Amino acid sequence: MNLEPPDNIPNQSHIDELFKEAIDHYNCERFVEADKCCTAIINNFPNHADAINLLGVIALQFNRYILAKDLFLRAINVNDKQVLYFHNLAVSLIQLEEKKEAIDVLNQALEIDPENSQILHLLENILNSNDVKAEFSNPRAALETGVLCHESGQPNAAIYWYNKTLKLQPENSFALSNIGVILHGQGRLDSAIDFYQKAILIQPDNYEAHSNIGVAYYDQGKLKKAATSQKKAISIKPDYAQAHYNLANSLTKQEKFKDAITSYKKAIKIKPDYAKAYSNYGNLLQIQGKFDKAISCYNKALKLRPDFVKTHDSLIFCIDLICDINSDLFLTERKNWAKQHADPLKVFWTELSNTPDPKRRLRIGYVGADFKEHSASSIFATMLLNHDPDKFQIYCYAGNTIVDNVTKKFKQKSTKWFPTAQIDDATLAKIIKQDEIDILVDLAGHTIGNRLLTFALKPAPIQISAWGYPLGTSMDAMDYLFADKFFIHEKHRKKYTEKIVDIPCVIHLMQTIQFPKVTDPPLIKNGYVTFGAFNRLEKYNHEVYSLWAKILLRIPTAKLLIKTVQLDYPQNVTEIINFFKNQGVKKKRLIFIGKTSRQEHLKAHEQIDIMLDPFPHNSGMTSLESLRMGVPVLNCETKIRNPLSSSLLHILGLDKWRTNNEDEYINKAIEFSQDVNYLKTLRHQLRNRFDKSVLGNSQLYVSKVEAIYLDLWKQWCNKKILQRNK
Repeated sequence: MNLEPPDNIPNQSHIDELFKEAIDHYNCERFVEADKCCTAIINNFPNHADAINLLGVIALQFNRYILAKDLFLRAINVNDKQVLYFHNLAVSLIQLEEKKEAIDVLNQALEIDPENSQILHLLENILNSNDVKAEFSNPRAALETGVLCHESGQPNAAIYWYNKTLKLQPENSFALSNIGVILHGQGRLDSAIDFYQKAILIQPDNYEAHSNIGVAYYDQGKLKKAATSQKKAISIKPDYAQAHYNLANSLTKQEKFKDAITSYKKAIKIKPDYAKAYSNYGNLLQIQGKFDKAISCYNKALKLRPDFVKTHDSLIFCIDLICDINSDLFLTERKNWAKQHADPLKVFWTELSNTPDPKRRLRIGYVGADFKEHSASSIFATMLLNHDPDKFQIYCYAGNTIVDNVTKKFKQKSTKWFPTAQIDDATLAKIIKQDEIDILVDLAGHTIGNRLLTFALKPAPIQISAWGYPLGTSMDAMDYLFADKFFIHEKHRKKYTEKIVDIPCVIHLMQTIQFPKVTDPPLIKNGYVTFGAFNRLEKYNHEVYSLWAKILLRIPTAKLLIKTVQLDYPQNVTEIINFFKNQGVKKKRLIFIGKTSRQEHLKAHEQIDIMLDPFPHNSGMTSLESLRMGVPVLNCETKIRNPLSSSLLHILGLDKWRTNNEDEYINKAIEFSQDVNYLKTLRHQLRNRFDKSVLGNSQLYVSKVEAIYLDLWKQWCNKKILQRNK
């Protein structure tokens, strides 16, 4: 049975006509009639902001300033983006001799429209009034007002007041520097640097300006200039902790780790409660594989700032690298994270407006920071680039600021592309709600640039953690976790907060660049086997190195080629050489390759016969690339908590390359290295196997995952329909 509204309730078109009539009455100075029209509107639509505002304007005509003020405040409460309401409120405040309050209101209006002539004119009129003029003709008062606006999150108003200061005092270095800070925060680096330079030219000992320009250079990737500026700031003010911290960041980027550590320690000594310094120091230690010390730094930072969510992410990532196969610490810390950062946001969950129709075209939202040329994007790219446009619309919420050819491909395939780097989690959640996303997919987990706190606000009816770093979030807001039968063992699944759904494989290789041709195994030409390890250095540990050393000792002619970016830093090479030397393996049996181009990286597989998988954090993209290049991967499955490589090996019919303990790992390495014909045959078969499987066949992979999307949506619709019918 359909219910219709009674005839005496006006519809929207009637209200629009009534408001138009009110405007006509007002313009003809029939204020009483205009008042009656607006009152009639508000009686039926209490939140009609324009009608409320017009009532306030009418009140001004009758000198009822307190009533006008209340009405304008009420209009702003309904719509705080309408500059006209703020202007009118300021007018009423001026009449009430509340000029400082009027200035504050106009500052708020400048945040909405910094070029609004009415606002600027009214503000100048207030400043030129006799009772205000004396105070604000003083540049210090204007500067302090600018600082107050700046600290209150009103950058446009702050710029107005800093410029006011400069009109009164053109050589105010502090005002120039602070304008630079605002422009810097808006990403306008060149303009920011110009203002910093002007500030320094006027006041060469402005250490804050020197440090700020150093940060701007850092953001531009000009690391040497960044370090020079920070050193200048320190020479002026040796106890300036922020400059030591900024210098450490620049040195870290230049891989001058020893000097960076010294600078972090100085920053912390000067400012013992410097949480950011502890956090970034921890990041540096993690890069060096000093996980215990890194964890100690993260915990110190979190003790100082329990809400430091990025540091908590780094702590989780570090724990993942060292967590023993039998330990649940990696999940425990995720639960701690959720309790601290995500659970408090549940109070903001609201009813969603998505239509529960299982047959309609769905809106899939993808949230991440790697919509660019990146190993992570190679894994999830196929879901965007090969989606079924008849069934799905693709919305990308992209946190990366780098735009390359891969980014452009994603944009072309998206229904909507929305950059997220400059907006907060709450705003992003609001936008996602407005877009009425049906299924929202997290592509980052606890990695850099994640927006898990957006997911914590539950802006979509179905939320999934997948692909980017799918090790669970422990958030109630995350409904599902995409895995496969190897990645998360059945006996562990009850420990996860999310419901685990198996897809064909948790990763897939989208071939965004041309792969080199497969060559014969180098063993044929060299006469000895070459093992390879191409993962990030932090995935390796002494237990892994010890196992590899045992293999090399059992095969006296074998060599090990380790390739990773961190080997460009000589200290890392020296530490590895010394460790293997202590195990009885000579330096000449180790080969090191650092950073290369993508093509050179893939061609380096031509030097490898067998790829060795580390533990407890095994390889994903590294194994995918290796297998497509024809290089088989040997893993020790029982020592890996989430054996992703086992999924890949199983799909390609390589189950015998999955081992159960160290002895089997060593014996299989010896066995396979001695069977040249097997390695040659397998090497030339693997690419064809790969491309026909779900690992390389994009359409096959996407069709299977999209079928899961549709099934999850159908389940949600049935649940909603059932709730409505109760």
